[in-house]
Amino acid sequence: MIFPPLTGAKATSRLKQILSRGTSPDPQIEAKVKAILADVRDRGLSAVTEYARSLDGLGAKQPLRISAKTVESTAAKCLKPVQDAIKRSIKQVKAFHERQAEESWVLEGASGQWVGVRVTPLRRVGLYVPGGAGSYPSTVIMNVVPARVAGVQEIVVVTPCPRGLDPAVAFALRELGIEEIYSVGGAQAVGLLAYGAKGIERVDKIVGPSNVWASVAKREVFGTVDIDNIAGPSEILVFFDETSQPEWVAADLLSQAEHGSGYESAVALTTSPVAAKAVSEAVQRQVDASPKKQILETALARYGLLMVCPNWTEALSVANRIAPEHAEILCENVQEILEGLHNAGAIFVGPWTTESVGDYMAGPNHVLPTSGTARFGSPLGVYDFLKRTSLLLYGPQALAADGPHIANLAEAEGFFHHAEAVRLRLPAAKAAIQPQGAKSQPRRARPASRATKVAKPRRTP
Repeated sequence: MIFPPLTGAKATSRLKQILSRGTSPDPQIEAKVKAILADVRDRGLSAVTEYARSLDGLGAKQPLRISAKTVESTAAKCLKPVQDAIKRSIKQVKAFHERQAEESWVLEGASGQWVGVRVTPLRRVGLYVPGGAGSYPSTVIMNVVPARVAGVQEIVVVTPCPRGLDPAVAFALRELGIEEIYSVGGAQAVGLLAYGAKGIERVDKIVGPSNVWASVAKREVFGTVDIDNIAGPSEILVFFDETSQPEWVAADLLSQAEHGSGYESAVALTTSPVAAKAVSEAVQRQVDASPKKQILETALARYGLLMVCPNWTEALSVANRIAPEHAEILCENVQEILEGLHNAGAIFVGPWTTESVGDYMAGPNHVLPTSGTARFGSPLGVYDFLKRTSLLLYGPQALAADGPHIANLAEAEGFFHHAEAVRLRLPAAKAAIQPQGAKSQPRRARPASRATKVAKPRRTP
């Protein structure tokens, strides 16, 4: 049986195996990625083009940049039902992410000083869209929409497409107004985005899922540019009981096991041996009938777990240790699970909320923390495409009030010149607020809690 119910020591052993999953790269891949990045940094566009031809299948006469004419003609080949689905997805994803928009703000202090935060969008962002054998218009939607809502003006896409751009991807790119697209993938694509090349400006941040080569490259260029995360293989964890539909539970588990790397994790937790047996049998039936049988068997054999727990407290403890990318609550005690589940990238509540609705249509982002990083990570959002700049303005009254305290703290830390920079100003500050020969009335203090909005950053829908 491919997915047997486990308890006790056997379940603990398999859980330990799942928790040991990591994203550490193969040393040989890491060395090759570093060499490619160094070559791209040194030789620029020539190196990128050579790698695109030798590694990504770019044709000898095929240009690196995909023209607007090619995007338009390819998008026209997208089937009408898929066009409708892409439009609906964009609309609903945009509606969700618009609630994440942030505004700049200023707080006025009692002595007339003000401090605040200026929120501005990143100017130029790079998106890696996986290509080759797959078609991922949802990747375009889930990364471009929050960037557009944030106000990012320039978005450049890299995608390996040796057989040409996929029609559904082309349609999504056209709908979202993406014009700068390069037919390149792997570490060379990341290098192009991070370092730039002749006629191609580098980006401020790189986002998007990728293969192991590009993922390692993203880690290497972090610091030169920002990145979204280092994504691991897909994960799902399902809570179920005797009220759950076994075939539905099985289908949801296999929806993540099918991704193809063989390292996907599919975990099912229950307190019912009867329900566990039914789900195990349903998984076996669906795997046997699947066109992806070998892929599913490989993933389930490595990181599949069907665990019968003594109680829901234990099940929640297991789930929080795993911190899954996707967690589904298909059992009856929804409130208990919701209150006790603290670590998950996204939580899908109820029997009708299959993980697939989150991947494509519901609105929340499907770029989620993996490999246990849901303990501290968050889904991709508008906030990932914004930067915050602190604003400070002190007048003489404020400096006279705070200056002695600042100097005392600076000296306590051994920073003489920090203290001196304040003390040199204090006589002038006191003179400015109390002119010689005149008794000036102190300005009425404004409430320290009062916040004043500043100009809202321009946003592009």
